[in-house]
Amino acid sequence: MRHRETLDSHVCPDPFPRGRRVYEDATSALFEVDGKAHTLYCQNLCLLSKLFLDQKTIYYDIGGFLFYVLLSKQPATAVGSFSSPADATEYTFVGYFSKEKSSVERNNLACILVLPPFRGQSYGQLLIELSYELTKMEGTTGGPEQPLSSQGFHSYRSYWRRAIVQALLGVLPQAEKYLRHSCGRKQHTSEAVVEQRVFSLSRLAQLTGIRIEDVLFTLEDLGLLGTWYGKHVVCIADDTIQQVISTRRINPGMRMDFSGLQVDNDTMQESLSEQESDDSGPNSSNSDNESSADSS
Repeated sequence: MRHRETLDSHVCPDPFPRGRRVYEDATSALFEVDGKAHTLYCQNLCLLSKLFLDQKTIYYDIGGFLFYVLLSKQPATAVGSFSSPADATEYTFVGYFSKEKSSVERNNLACILVLPPFRGQSYGQLLIELSYELTKMEGTTGGPEQPLSSQGFHSYRSYWRRAIVQALLGVLPQAEKYLRHSCGRKQHTSEAVVEQRVFSLSRLAQLTGIRIEDVLFTLEDLGLLGTWYGKHVVCIADDTIQQVISTRRINPGMRMDFSGLQVDNDTMQESLSEQESDDSGPNSSNSDNESSADSS
């Protein structure tokens, strides 16, 4: 732009970041933005992702989607960052993922984008982990919209392996304790469940938030699936799992910090009620699915 006045006319007067903060750790923060309440902002997110995702198809009909915007927390002198007047913290846009407010196919992610300068820094894995944590807090299971791109498939397979291995080793129940405390869901009320070490497919799906078909694929991929009286049951010794971790070079650690989740039972119920209100409205309709998930 040749003139300062032209540049100023394109500056958005609305505060940044916008939406509801649902996660924050020492280096990043995630904000939930309703596509219906912030239409232009979310349309611009979709148009931005089209520059990097060839299969992106939804740009304007985004009222039925929620957008989760990931920001990195930068030093005060960082160039190209935006300050938040509330806490004097400066943020830089890293990427986002979107999901349908009501998905018949139980998709918890429709489109995912991490900008090229931030790839290779585990931000893609952080977005995937957060999408599943939000799914577990809703008391259900889910997965990415199909079909996955090649890069998206490898990213999700990596997450599925880590989540399943953590569940089998008894690490994920730590997250389940958090869910019992914050959400009070029925499947998180029994202390005895935390110590259970005999796993069915439904049990693993409940623990991880991963759809049963994806759990089944991951167990077969790792060679950990067996049958007992004609049913698929997993009961694996720790030594066997450690051997799988070593041979498959699986990093069982998670990128996210569970203490950084800022969605409690009240805010989750509020979000769900808003989704139900949108679905029952007179103009509600099934919009076309967003593009297949891509990840970095």
